[in-house]
Amino acid sequence: MTTTFLSREIWPQLTKTVRGSPRRCAMAVAYFGAGASRLLPISVGSRLVVDASERAVASGQTCPADLLKLLRRGVAIFSVPNLHAKVFVVGPVAYIGSTNVSSRSESQLVEAAIRTTERRAVRAARQFVDEHCLHELTPELLKQLAELYRPPQVSGGKQGKRRLRETARRPTLPRLLLAQLELEDWSERDQHLHDTALAVAKKRREHPRSFELESFRQTGRCAFQPRDVVIQVVDEGGSNVLVSPPGNVLHVRTRRDGDRQVSFVYLERPARRRRQVKSLARALGCAPKQLRRNGLIRDPSFAQTLLNAWAK
Repeated sequence: MTTTFLSREIWPQLTKTVRGSPRRCAMAVAYFGAGASRLLPISVGSRLVVDASERAVASGQTCPADLLKLLRRGVAIFSVPNLHAKVFVVGPVAYIGSTNVSSRSESQLVEAAIRTTERRAVRAARQFVDEHCLHELTPELLKQLAELYRPPQVSGGKQGKRRLRETARRPTLPRLLLAQLELEDWSERDQHLHDTALAVAKKRREHPRSFELESFRQTGRCAFQPRDVVIQVVDEGGSNVLVSPPGNVLHVRTRRDGDRQVSFVYLERPARRRRQVKSLARALGCAPKQLRRNGLIRDPSFAQTLLNAWAK
């Protein structure tokens, strides 16, 4: 009896397991999208519980046409409108995780699941499915629901297959930037601009209890935008360089000062301790100079590693 955590290639494994099993399956999964019958080729006599409510169908999250294909194969299909579970029992194996049955889950979304052969867990998962086999869908009802179906509206336009599969392997991250800063005195004019904009930033705070509000000044072209994530690297003198946890940009205020541009960037960050740049670099396995660069981090692997430094 084994239990394994899966975070990659979940659908190829699950599809292969279902296709290779002669046993009847018992499954409860919230949404069953277009093309789902290919991902989940369930055998005759199996039971499938989904959310086939009018809301789920009209939004494109559940596709009646694909459910009809399974129904014609001899699969019993049931609907629970408020279902949110993702439970797949295939013979002596159960998969429990985040995966709806859809092409987006297969190729775009970052999913995770537990695969277990522990008998009591598999038995309990099968019982859970059985307990929700209440409202069985008929071919006629599925045909009526098919008239309500509309393909889901997914933003972002067309993308290549290679790009879609890449996003399934790595989380989609916001823009992450490093800000190299030094302690300095501000002019009265700068201080006034800072304090005026600070009131705006305070109103935009989303986590006032667990996050701290901070700000910094930049001259020249401002590279920071609201919703960016910024890591401040502050040189406090005497080889004391401290790196702050990632903060979310709330507000940016900019003005012209003669021939130059002055900007104040306001962000909120977790109330966690700052780290010395050298010790952080050792923990990340990188050279300190990688943390002393200014601007956008273009390497997604390094960005994810850097964000995880404060997540653990």
